[in-house]
Amino acid sequence: MNWFASHRQEWIADMLRVYGFINRFHLARKFGISTAQAANDFRAFHENNPDAMKYDARKKIYYATDAPKALIDNT
Repeated sequence: MNWFASHRQEWIADMLRVYGFINRFHLARKFGISTAQAANDFRAFHENNPDAMKYDARKKIYYATDAPKALIDNT
């Protein structure tokens, strides 16, 4: 994973921790990426942190779960 992708992964974790939710538009606007790239970033985040967030299809947001584990492993 390159620095840019890693930075986006950390930002997703921060937004989930601070606000409790995030969507593709937030990520696309913040980093100037397409919503398709944002979807890929969320997919990668979910694969690395399966208990950290869930998707609400009705609201079209990813929201933080109450998982006690760290969202990002910096090792």
